Amino acid sequence: MSRSIRLVLPLALGLMAVSPTLAEESATVKIGVFDPELVWKSTDVGKKYNQDLTDARARLQTNIDKKQQEIEALVEKLRQQQASLSDDKAAQMQKDIQNKRVELNRMNEDATGEMKQQLNEVQGRFQAMLVDTLEAFGKEKGFTMVLNKAVVDYSSTSVDVTQSLIAKFNDMNKAPAGGSAKGTAAKPPTPKPAAAKTPEKPKETPKDSSKP
Repeated sequence: MSRSIRLVLPLALGLMAVSPTLAEESATVKIGVFDPELVWKSTDVGKKYNQDLTDARARLQTNIDKKQQEIEALVEKLRQQQASLSDDKAAQMQKDIQNKRVELNRMNEDATGEMKQQLNEVQGRFQAMLVDTLEAFGKEKGFTMVLNKAVVDYSSTSVDVTQSLIAKFNDMNKAPAGGSAKGTAAKPPTPKPAAAKTPEKPKETPKDSSKP
């Protein structure tokens, strides 16, 4: 019995000696989480990009509205004059209306494509900036991992680094010159219901750039 005790005791002491080391290594793991949508909407660059998208949408929407108004004016003119028009003249006006509706459909499709392309371009540039910022921020603050909040089931507010990350992003990346940096996330042009199908709305938040 005494021999067994002598063998077990050194083993127990050895485990006690190792445990503080393991605890110390665990304590060095530092994890942060961030909200990418808030970074996209709150950084100076994100605001500028959103304003550019808003301006582009307004320009395209103006052209779509103008074409829609032309169609409505022709339809009203045909309604008022139809009784006095010859069959050939009425048929020609109906053809003109149909042609303009085709043009409107094409404008909607082109506008949607242009908005998607511009959105993809600015989000691609923004994502590259975010990757560089996350790497610099993580190294500077000694983080083991900085995770996208959307993929974390639970996190304490004490590990949320979004505001600090926004400040670091603004420090590392300056908004392009020209135009206002204020604005809301842009949407693609939306035609009137009777005109054509509504352009598809692209997503506005950059893809997750963090790699846990």
